[in-house]
Amino acid sequence: MKLSKSVLIILLLLILAGGVLAQTPRKRTASRAVAPKAAAPQVTPEPVATVPPVGDPKPPTALAIVNGQTITTADIDPKAGEETETLDERIAAARRQVLELQINTVLLDVEAKKRKMSAHQLYELEVTKRITEPTDAEVRKFIEDNHGQISEGDPGTVRTQVLAFLRNDREAKLSDEFVKRLRASNPVVMGVDINAPNLDAPAVVATISGQAVTAGVVNERLKPIIYKLRLETYEVEKEALDRTINDVLLLAEAHLRGVAPEEIVRKEVTEKLHPPTEAEVVKFYSENKPRITGDLDSVRNQIANYLQDQDQQRWELTLSERLRKGADIRLLISGPEAITISISTDDDPSRGDANAPVTIVEFTDFQCPACAAMQPVLEEVLKSYGNKVRFVVRDFPLSLHANARKAAEAADAAYAQGKFFEYAALLFKRQSALDVPSLKKYATELGLDRARFDAAVDGGTYAAEVQHDIDDGRMYGVESTPTIFVNGVVLKTLSAEALRAVIDRQLASGSSKIPK
Repeated sequence: MKLSKSVLIILLLLILAGGVLAQTPRKRTASRAVAPKAAAPQVTPEPVATVPPVGDPKPPTALAIVNGQTITTADIDPKAGEETETLDERIAAARRQVLELQINTVLLDVEAKKRKMSAHQLYELEVTKRITEPTDAEVRKFIEDNHGQISEGDPGTVRTQVLAFLRNDREAKLSDEFVKRLRASNPVVMGVDINAPNLDAPAVVATISGQAVTAGVVNERLKPIIYKLRLETYEVEKEALDRTINDVLLLAEAHLRGVAPEEIVRKEVTEKLHPPTEAEVVKFYSENKPRITGDLDSVRNQIANYLQDQDQQRWELTLSERLRKGADIRLLISGPEAITISISTDDDPSRGDANAPVTIVEFTDFQCPACAAMQPVLEEVLKSYGNKVRFVVRDFPLSLHANARKAAEAADAAYAQGKFFEYAALLFKRQSALDVPSLKKYATELGLDRARFDAAVDGGTYAAEVQHDIDDGRMYGVESTPTIFVNGVVLKTLSAEALRAVIDRQLASGSSKIPK
């Protein structure tokens, strides 16, 4: 087990900035309680601090040329420009923090060997078993104190998620205290600066009780983190750049017509908007009910606002496409190249030929609605490729889902009896009932050996295995569920079309599968 599990939990505090209960993607939506079909809960894999730039400010960077006019970072939204200008500093901060996490991992392993136990057992002893459960009064106080930052929803769901949040906060504090004790009793000697230029992989960046941590180890863990930082920066920058390009083209169009820009927007966007009908609201609710918290009456206004926002975006896009049609636009930026990650699939549940040219690995949460929605999509796609594709499932239960971790352990117990996929299918269909008695009931339905199954679930036989998957997932950059890798490349769009396209590209390229 990697200590990053506990250290990273503190990052859940950041959820408060966007609503503790929100399960929405990064892109703009009109309501936190209503999410598009691809929405999924977010969990940050690695803490990355913001470091203020030092020295002289960088000169503006050219981003695009529009009809001969150069647009730079100075012309776009200042917040987006700051993202670009501080990227190097944020990557440097990420390196330092990943090094700290690696040191903590070694400290845990060293101490565990001293005590003649596993790292998992040591963590359970020093942290997990010392966590006190939040009281009802503490939960109520938290909800009251943060009422304005918590998305509205079913009171039971709110309570469950706040309870998990408070418990994780306590675990993080106990973990920090444990780390301090470990550092006091085990010498940590820092080596070469992890951010030194042209650092070779064998360079020793820290030594813990005689064990060296090399730059290569840290940089390997950094790959998905740095890719994510670069991708997010590019997306923020590109969105701001698109808005600026649209503004430049709109001004040119207004000058050509001899009217104010607002007049064009009024005629081609504002006047074409209409409030959604009741039938449209009901249809959206019916199609997205598994991903919406609350009944129709409680979310009607939020759905209406969301649909109107979508309508406005469609008309804005139509105007943008018309303005761009005859324009000479040359972009000078591009997104980072997707990375390929070597993902372990040693003893995890799988279907298909182990030597298939394509391996799909899904990190999933049995209590996650988006994961349940993705299952029929996966089934539909996989059956059309036969023995060309192998499918592997790994656990990534989210902290805000109270029953997800135990459900993952139960699925592993079913796997031990050869019924993983049958059991998993039941869990996804019955996400509203994943308490332990229900988990045992499903085992009976599948004809499993109940004595063996119950002993594994009650005794936490597979707790360490679930934690191992979580730790690996975080190292691979997993931060939401479902996260799917195709030959080590993350699937960006969760749809049948996108999945088929990636599989077809992998088959056409003849690339060897990356997971092992």
